[in-house]
Amino acid sequence: MNLRLPLIVVCAFLLGLIGNAQTDSSLVEIAADTLSSDMQEDGLSVEAIGFYNEGLSYFQNNDAQNAIQKFSNALAVEPKFSRAIYNRAAAYLSLEDYKSVIADLNEYIALEDTASEAFYLRARAYHISGFPEDAVEDYATAIQKGVERESAYLYKAELNFKMANYAEAEADYSGAIHENPNNAVAYHDRGSTRKILDKPDDAAADYNNAIKLNPRMTMAYMNLAGVYRNQNKLDKALSEYNQAVRLEPNNVLAINNRGYVYFLQEKYTEAEKDFKKAISLDPQYAYAHNNLASVYIKQERFQDAIAGADRAIALDSNYGFAYLNRGIAREMIRDIPGACADWEKAKSLNVKNAATYQSGSCKY
Repeated sequence: MNLRLPLIVVCAFLLGLIGNAQTDSSLVEIAADTLSSDMQEDGLSVEAIGFYNEGLSYFQNNDAQNAIQKFSNALAVEPKFSRAIYNRAAAYLSLEDYKSVIADLNEYIALEDTASEAFYLRARAYHISGFPEDAVEDYATAIQKGVERESAYLYKAELNFKMANYAEAEADYSGAIHENPNNAVAYHDRGSTRKILDKPDDAAADYNNAIKLNPRMTMAYMNLAGVYRNQNKLDKALSEYNQAVRLEPNNVLAINNRGYVYFLQEKYTEAEKDFKKAISLDPQYAYAHNNLASVYIKQERFQDAIAGADRAIALDSNYGFAYLNRGIAREMIRDIPGACADWEKAKSLNVKNAATYQSGSCKY
């Protein structure tokens, strides 16, 4: 019997988007005086320094628009005033104007050979605005220069994971863990990466480490359960799903997947209960409707199975396994044309064993 379940690789990343997190004064150079002597020693004019300090004041008071104007005024007087360029980039960042951020940081990096922080900041702008390859390159430079190493490793790992560069993502998560051995999310996400790389024992070890560091991380229990389920360690899988459900009693995915383990254990009453619970929590959850149909087939409740598969198909017309299950139920009530039509549809949706069913009743 084929139950269709969503892949449980739940990736949660430690840090949020930079739009809010990076607008505080830590990105802005703090000027103690309205006329800073070291800037004058750099040959900057008093007028430019005055505009610059006004820009800092505006930005520290969360007025990015006026800050940008003042930094621009400073740059009109002193076009190579690198600190004004950098802090204008930070102000643009707070407004989510990533194109301007990148343009300013490109100029700043060209002026400043030691522009360590700028690489990290530009990486964030590339990351959020949809240039992953450029972001990865800048995160790597930031790591090399010792800037925000843990965060840079995590963000770089996130991008590599999304680009299916799983070996690189695994190495990046390992880097983040080296920087901070108590980062539960890094362990969890490395586990999800290792799961895809077909390293189930390493993935299980990472999920267990994540749980030790954060015993309330529901997704770690769920993903660990998925590893055990794939290894046919069903009792262990059930234990982890139970813990996930205890932590989040209304977690539809955990309940549905626990029902799948019950199904594999041939505990159909318990499986039915879980699938019905998942449906009650989310009536639009097509997987649970089809899984319930699978239980009904095992219980020889074929009309109920057809109704369950019908509902799954109504919710997702490309749900191949629902057509497969409905075909099985239809065959059992001697609706051979209906069964063959369902199996043909399942085959067209790349359900591999649909052809096996067709080769039986449908060839006559």
